[in-house]
Amino acid sequence: MADFTFSVRPRISLGPDTLLRLPLFAGEYAGSASPRALLVVDPLLSESKTIDRVRSLLEDRGVQVLLFDELPDRATSRAADDALRLARGARAPLVIGLGGLKTLMVARAVAAVAPSRLDIDAVLDGQTTGCPSLPLIEIPTSLRHGFMTDESFFLVDGRDRRVRLVRSPGSGPVAVLVDPNLSASLSPKLASTCVLAGLMGAVESYVSARSSFMSDLLLERAVSSLAKALDILVARPDDPTARVEAWRGAFLASVGQGLSAPGIGTALSLAINARYPVPKSSLAAILLPYSMESASKSRLEKVAALLPLLGEEADGMPDGEAAAKSVEWLRTRLGVLKIPSRLKDFDLSLDRLVETARDARELDFVNYLPRAVSVEDVFDFVKTAF
Repeated sequence: MADFTFSVRPRISLGPDTLLRLPLFAGEYAGSASPRALLVVDPLLSESKTIDRVRSLLEDRGVQVLLFDELPDRATSRAADDALRLARGARAPLVIGLGGLKTLMVARAVAAVAPSRLDIDAVLDGQTTGCPSLPLIEIPTSLRHGFMTDESFFLVDGRDRRVRLVRSPGSGPVAVLVDPNLSASLSPKLASTCVLAGLMGAVESYVSARSSFMSDLLLERAVSSLAKALDILVARPDDPTARVEAWRGAFLASVGQGLSAPGIGTALSLAINARYPVPKSSLAAILLPYSMESASKSRLEKVAALLPLLGEEADGMPDGEAAAKSVEWLRTRLGVLKIPSRLKDFDLSLDRLVETARDARELDFVNYLPRAVSVEDVFDFVKTAF
């Protein structure tokens, strides 16, 4: 068997009221003489009082909080540059990201670049900082975070709205606090699409050419938890156990994805969202069944193995039939949730999606698809999902 190495850098705490541990983590990294932290937040969280709660937890322990909440709906690297200037001006020794994936990636970029003299554009263009990142604590709120254990960040380039992925050793968080209570304000439909986004990362990493026995163990359990959470959301939308189960699955999926690699659906959801105002989670819900059908052409046995993980009977069923039923399971739930099933449902233009196929293909994790693809192959996939 091939050599295998396993390590996970961030300290991850998962469970109700985990947020209360923030002062303990912050105390280690915010400095001792004049403790300070830059808090990068999604401004939408102000309605739920989450931002005020986080500030109070830190300030009650003597940590001065510098708030950056100027993130527009379609934030680009320009917003990251604004946050970077604040971090450098304040000489904050700690960065905290609070919100969804967009917010966490801005915080991660700031933590990685602040100790250097570079700006965000230079790093997106391939220059390396040559400096250790600032300590970063992430507090995700959107029931998914597939890049939790990755030492990388991605941003929408403010110059051309292309998604850029930067691999930067040490840029991952030192700690991640996952508190299911912070996701309670998500509507059942939005929560469902977030679960589907997590499921896409798990499934694509499961069929990836980079997968291993260790990633398979984690991802199989992740798929089961995420499928269970989705079914609870369909049957009992307000049941809080759905969010707890979803975060369990999302955690396992993130560790498994870090050992493997996501796929074409993940790449396209990032690329399309960068250029057009369509939520990444909605794109994931649309693209997942097509990604599973595509994977069936080269990893049929693995797509078939998903069926019992989804809670369906598969004894003695041929792989082809089991794989088809796995896709049918998903499409049935998309129908019940009344989630769009085609990219054209978001008023996207097919001829303008050619450039997103190129952007998606340039993301390095696409090199680990079950079979090699060109830009033309990615666009053929887009046309199928359109």
